[in-house]
Amino acid sequence: MKCNWKALATEVITSLSQNEREESIAYIEQRIIPAGEKLPWPGIMQSFVEPVVIAFIDLEPALNWTHRGRYLVLDVEGGIRHKLDVDRPPFLTHVSPHLRLIHQGLQAPDWSVVTSTMVQYV
Repeated sequence: MKCNWKALATEVITSLSQNEREESIAYIEQRIIPAGEKLPWPGIMQSFVEPVVIAFIDLEPALNWTHRGRYLVLDVEGGIRHKLDVDRPPFLTHVSPHLRLIHQGLQAPDWSVVTSTMVQYV
């Protein structure tokens, strides 16, 4: 199964308010989570009957440890299936090798980005 990663990344970014867009950092897990598999991030201990893609928006990247964030569960063909507000990023213990930076707001500090390069989907 293939994904239109550019369209999914655009969907994640356009889900942000203008203020969130300026201050946040957004990532997408660039792999398809198979139907029935538990999602690999803390706080979303569920599975879906169809394959999905997950994204994380760090809403307060300049803060350490616990702070506001949001998980998005996306349909592989597009559309946000589920939003979940969380109080910590999914990468406190390790960074997934599939995690891709898709957006860094102008006010988000460079030091708070956990992946080295931005994927230019949009």
